[in-house]
Amino acid sequence: MKATLRLGGLAGSLALGTGLALVPAVQAHAASTFVSCGDVTGLRNAINAFNAAGSGDIALQSGCTYTVVDVDNGNNGLPAITGAIRIASNGATIARSGAPGTPDFRLFFVAPGGKLTLDQVNLTGGHPGSSGDIGGAAYNHGSLTVAGATVSGNHAAVGGGIYNDAGSTVELDGATINSNTATKGGGLANAGQLNVAYSTVRGNTASDQGGGVLNAAGTTNIVGSQVTGNTAGTNGGGVYVSGGHVSLLYSNVSGNTPNNCRPVGAVAGCVN
Repeated sequence: MKATLRLGGLAGSLALGTGLALVPAVQAHAASTFVSCGDVTGLRNAINAFNAAGSGDIALQSGCTYTVVDVDNGNNGLPAITGAIRIASNGATIARSGAPGTPDFRLFFVAPGGKLTLDQVNLTGGHPGSSGDIGGAAYNHGSLTVAGATVSGNHAAVGGGIYNDAGSTVELDGATINSNTATKGGGLANAGQLNVAYSTVRGNTASDQGGGVLNAAGTTNIVGSQVTGNTAGTNGGGVYVSGGHVSLLYSNVSGNTPNNCRPVGAVAGCVN
C-alpha cells in the first residue's frame, strides 16, 4: 500500500473529526473496586469480574507497583480485556517481573469489542517472547486509551510499547512512550487508528524501521506532541510509513537517528 500524508484538514476538525482533542469521557460503569498495593491476584479477579459484568472501574493504590510474575493466558500476564474496563490511579505501575526465570508475556491484550482505559497507570517490562511477539506492553484489537501514563522498558518484534491492530483504535492523551525496543516500531506500531495527542515518544529503538512510530496501515494522527531522540537501524528513526496515512499537526519530530521520517516527504513538516 502506498504511503501518503494528509495535513491541513485536522485544524478545523480537531475536536469533531479526529477525536484527538480530549480523551473521551468515561461512561458510567456498573461497579467499581479497589485493588490493594501489589495485589496482582486481586487485579486479575477484578478484570475477570468486570469482563463478565460487561464493564467496571478498577482503582489501584497511588504510587504502588503491581508486579506480574506469571502468565494468565497465552502471551498475556493479565486476563484479556473483553468488557469496558477503566483502570485508574495516581502513578501506579503494572510491571512484568524482571527476576531471572520469569516467563515471557505482554501485560495487556484488548480483545475485539473490548475497551480498556488506563488513567495514570504506567506499564513496564512487557515482552511477549518469540511466539506471537507483537505489542510489548499492550496488543490492542479493540479500543485502548492511555492517559497521563508512561509506557516504558517493553520489548517486542513489532510494537515495542504498543501494537494497534487493523480495525482497532488507540488514543494517547498526555502519555509518554519511552525506552521501548523492537525490530519494527520501537515505541508504537499501527495498522488501525492511532491518535497521539499532547504526548511524548522518545528514546525508543527499532533495529530495523520506525524507532518511534511505525505506521504499517491505517491512520496515525500526531497532534501537539513530541517525537524525539528515537533510533532505527535502517530508516525512520522518528516515524516510518510503510503504508496508510500519517498526519502531523503542531508537533515536533526531530533529533531522531538516522533520520526523522521516511520515506522522504511521508510526513509533511518533518525535516529529515
